[in-house]
Amino acid sequence: MLLTTVMLAAALLQAALLPAVDSVDQVLGRKVLRGARVSVAVADAETGERLLSRQIDVPMIPASNLKLLTTATAVARLGADYHFVTRLLGERLPDGDGTLPGDLVLVGGGDPCLRADALAHQGVDDPVALLGGLLRERGVERVDGALVLDDGFLDREWVSPHWEAGDLGKTYGAPVSALSVHGNLLTVGVDGTGGGARPTVSILTVTEGYDLRNEVKWSGEPRTFVVGATRPDDAGVLRVSGRMSRGLSRRELQVPVRDGALLFGRCLLATLAREGVSVRKGLAREAGAARLRPRAVELARLESPLSLAVLLANKESDNSISDHLLKVVGAEVLEDGSFAGGARAVADFVSECSGRPAEGLAVTDGSGLGRTNRVTARQVTDVLVAMNATPGRERDLFLRSLPVAGLDGTLRERFVQPPYLGAVRAKSGYISGVSALSGYLQAASGRVLAFSILINDVPPTSSNRVMKDVQDDICRDLVDRW
Repeated sequence: MLLTTVMLAAALLQAALLPAVDSVDQVLGRKVLRGARVSVAVADAETGERLLSRQIDVPMIPASNLKLLTTATAVARLGADYHFVTRLLGERLPDGDGTLPGDLVLVGGGDPCLRADALAHQGVDDPVALLGGLLRERGVERVDGALVLDDGFLDREWVSPHWEAGDLGKTYGAPVSALSVHGNLLTVGVDGTGGGARPTVSILTVTEGYDLRNEVKWSGEPRTFVVGATRPDDAGVLRVSGRMSRGLSRRELQVPVRDGALLFGRCLLATLAREGVSVRKGLAREAGAARLRPRAVELARLESPLSLAVLLANKESDNSISDHLLKVVGAEVLEDGSFAGGARAVADFVSECSGRPAEGLAVTDGSGLGRTNRVTARQVTDVLVAMNATPGRERDLFLRSLPVAGLDGTLRERFVQPPYLGAVRAKSGYISGVSALSGYLQAASGRVLAFSILINDVPPTSSNRVMKDVQDDICRDLVDRW
């Protein structure tokens, strides 16, 4: 009798599980996925029990799902209380007449959040102006030496060699450096309200040292604005070209620079000039300049919390912040502030979460922009389970950084109907031919699951919108049936 009862219970359990597995397979069998490769991993977020596995050990291109590994490593290794620090140092305090003897040293800590959109909640429009104002409050009216840029905290391989050439002129392909400001972008205004031979073009960023070439022409067609700009070349020449209709109000473009530290220095020089602070010897550059001045006096500093960077990286899928996080983790954990150093730190963390070597993992940036990144669905869910088990504020920060279904971030327009509204907390990902969604969901039973859906080789006939439908239907099934 006991044996019969046990067998019946086992049969009932198996029957209860089959519909969820079968329905996921039905989604994966859709015509829109023909030719695609799909990995799906689902685990209990509390226990790590593997609940569903489809090709979970096949290395896949993760697109922006790589940000989950980058941010998890940053939170776990740096701690929720970590702050980025940017400092201005002098060899001593200014003299009575406001002269700062020697050099003024700008020391970078890899802060990716010194930009207006990240600091809007603090009412900061221009972090450089804030820094210059702090220096002025210390009584500095002139600098006898140079403004020295110390960008030695991170290396000078500013863009990943694995990014495609076409990405380098986009805002999401901006350089990654120890001194970064304005997202390492220049803002350019193009105005069609004037009556000149060409539309008016100007650099709106407060800076110096860039040579603007206006190649924009008038368009004979109404309401036309087809204008682009190239990255400044090594000589600082920035070309703006295209067509614009007469009478159109000013439009703004953002253009990545080649050298973020140089942009920061040029912006600070221009800002100090506006404040009436002269720098006699202009700009200089010296990695490790702060270490060579052990008795230097701190004149001003800006700080940004890691929490802000992690929230922007995941909620808004910010590439620049994610790539900075990767290098900063490498610098802090391995004393190697490079893409390669950060990649080793991530691989070590993934291996620790999985309890096994991170086979098949290849990390070449922190954002997932590069097509040479590889990760398995098992590795993603292992990290998610580990972060869910992390005690204290680190767990809270990581979970809080993920977009919430139907409410915010990149999921604000997905899963907008109950009971799925708010039930999924996950990171989306997309580059050409790749679509992904990984994170947590709360099933109808209250059980919390960690999941990863990685789709590669998306057929040209299928859009990312169609791939999102596949991911959403799998998540709905998991919510309904577990």
